[in-house]
Order: sequence, then C-alpha cells, then structure tokens
Amino acid sequence: MRREIGVGRALANGALVLAVLALAGFGAARVAGRQWRVQRTFPVRADFATVGGVDVGARVRVQGVAAGVVAAVEPPAEPGRPVRLVFRVDERLRGLVRSDATARVVSDGVVGAKVVEITPGRPGAAPLGPDGRIDAEAPQELSDLLRQARTSLARIDAVAEAAERGLGEINAIAAAVRKGEGSLGKLVQEDEAYRRLVNLSNRGERTLNDLEENLAALKQTWPLSRYFRDRAFFDRDRVLFRPGAERDSRTLRQDELFEPGRSVLTAQGRLKLDEVGVWFKKVKRPASEVVIAAFTDEPRDSDLALILTQEQADAVRKYLVAKHSVDSAGWFSSRKVAAVGFGTESPRPASADGQDRPPRRVEVILFTPQA
Repeated sequence: MRREIGVGRALANGALVLAVLALAGFGAARVAGRQWRVQRTFPVRADFATVGGVDVGARVRVQGVAAGVVAAVEPPAEPGRPVRLVFRVDERLRGLVRSDATARVVSDGVVGAKVVEITPGRPGAAPLGPDGRIDAEAPQELSDLLRQARTSLARIDAVAEAAERGLGEINAIAAAVRKGEGSLGKLVQEDEAYRRLVNLSNRGERTLNDLEENLAALKQTWPLSRYFRDRAFFDRDRVLFRPGAERDSRTLRQDELFEPGRSVLTAQGRLKLDEVGVWFKKVKRPASEVVIAAFTDEPRDSDLALILTQEQADAVRKYLVAKHSVDSAGWFSSRKVAAVGFGTESPRPASADGQDRPPRRVEVILFTPQA
C-alpha cells in the first residue's frame, strides 16, 4: 500500500537537508580558510640548509601575526643543496615582506609545532622581486641549545676545578710562609732581612729623587735647553700652577680653531686668534707670562693625544707670536710664551675660577706676578 508524505514532514526533511548542506559548506570554508585557499595570497620562497621538520600546511607568521601556510617543501636535487620552502602569504601583508625580509623556522612554544616566522624588511627596502625569494636563517634547534648548554657547563666546571686547585696552592704557600719556610718565609720571619730590604728601598728612592733633580737641571743647560726653550716650558706639571700670580684667560674650542683631528688652523680659527690678540693688547701687562695649553678627550692612544695637543698649542703660539707679537713686552724686553699639550690628562691643579670648560680646547692664559 502506498503512503503519502505530508506537506509538513516534507518541509521538515527539506529544512534538515539544507541545514546539513550549510554546515558542510561552512566546514569546508573553514578548512579552506585554514589552508589559505580562499584568500588572496602571493608566493614567497626561501632556501634552508635544513627545515627542522616543517611540513606542508605549517603556519607562516609575519611579526607574530598569522599570515599564511607552507604550500610546498621541495627537497634538494643532490646532496648538500638547500631545501626550498614555498609559502602562500596573505596579499594584505605584501607591503611588510620586502626584498630584505628573512625567514626562520621556530617552534610554537618550547616543544610545539614548527612554524615559519618572517621578519619584515626595512621600510626603505626594495619590494619583493618577481621570484618571491627571501633569505633564510638557520633554525635554532632545542638539541643545539642543550649541546651548547652542556659545553658551557663543562667549561664552568673546569674553571671551578682550576680555581679550587689554585686556592689550595695559595693556602699551602701561605702556610709555608707562616712557618718561615722558603725565601719568602725567611724574609717575613727574619727581622734582619726585612731591615735590609727597607734600607735598599730607601736608597732607591733617594737615587730616583737625585736623578729627577739632575734631569731637571739638565733641561736648563746648553744645548738641551734650546729644545725646551723653543716651546717655552720645562715642567708640564707646574706650568699652570702660579700661586703668586693673577690669572686671566680665554678659552677656545678645538673645532673653532683646527681642522678635525689635526693641528692646522682654519680661516675661522685665525679669526678667533685675532680676537685673542686684540684682547691681549688691551691688557698691557709687561711683566706677565703667557701659557697656551691644549687639551683633548679623543679615545686614542695617550701618546698620540699628547703629540696632537702639543702641535696644536705650538700652532697657536706661532700664530700669536708672528701676527700679534704676544712675546714682546716692550722695546727692549721679551715675554715668555709657553706652549704645552696635555693630551687627555686633566691639569693639576684645576683652574680656580670653577668654570666648566669643553674637554677639547685651547686656553690662552695670562699670568701676572703680584707684589
């Protein structure tokens, strides 16, 4: 006997079928979306020495943002050649992936799945080329980190063992010294040896003092004195210490006077020195002495810095003497004009006016003895 289906039941069955089809379509769309098959994408490829277990479908991120998937893993044609990974990347992120971008295989978490992290290029870099190729960085494997950690720990253990042995040896030496054993122990324990050592030290100190005094005197004798008199100074440590004189000075920055890193005066530097010459003529102190001191703080060898500042001080002295006659104290008398380069050393003593001065400078100082 034939049974007919009612209208209501037929509508219910049709609605059920439509719901199933809609759910299937939604699921298919979600799967396609997770595989980046429905979005607009552009291809990117990178060659790796090893891909660290990355498979087709692995996630691709740009600055940590989900950006695509690995579309293909192309093994090398021969041993030693790189493995090529081809990515499909969201078209909206094309502006971030430029020609200088890099790709790196990382783990999603400590032991998570492998993902490809793309580091964007610089804003001014060229756009990605038509082949879509970017550079690849070697993946950092957990096993490599553990191996490096084991190596570091082994080195630390070796250092600790060496330190322990060294402390043991030091303790043994100290014990022997306390007992008076060996040369050092006898020196410590015997009063006579100690007194002889002190006497020897005192004699050495007196000898060095005598030698220093003799050298200072030698500077004043002909013909060696001519070398020091050309620079008009004998003792760098005392040239700025004039407790019985009035001090007046002008400070000029190094970059106002010289070419960078040299002792050659610039046109601007000559104008600055002309201003110093005008100031000097207004002072009119016949009994005064002039000291031209140059300083620097350049991170170079101290000997080279000393040579540079000495030549800069000499250049300023030569210009002021030749152009403004600062060495003249009258018709029949002359004035001492010293040129001293201090290099990177701070003067001893510091200036008494308390002013902050640039580290790279030349000071023209006028000392006038006070009655």
